[in-house]
Amino acid sequence: MPNITMLDIEALKQTRLGPLIAQCLEHRAPDPAFHAMMGHNLEIAEAVFVAWSTCFNTGRIDHTLKEIIRVLLSRMAACSY
Repeated sequence: MPNITMLDIEALKQTRLGPLIAQCLEHRAPDPAFHAMMGHNLEIAEAVFVAWSTCFNTGRIDHTLKEIIRVLLSRMAACSY
């Protein structure tokens, strides 16, 4: 059983996370579940998103390293990615 509830994405779009969620949907990453889980604390969700965006969307991390990170996260989550 999960220890944290997933919040409604549509309700979160009405908060200050709205533009960040729109950007995630446009880039298709991170998954909307990120906001549904992190949205319990808007300050932390915003800070983590800014860090994510800086790393993954600005070209500051080599594409090969990003793929390695994606594969490792997929394996940790037992996803068949």
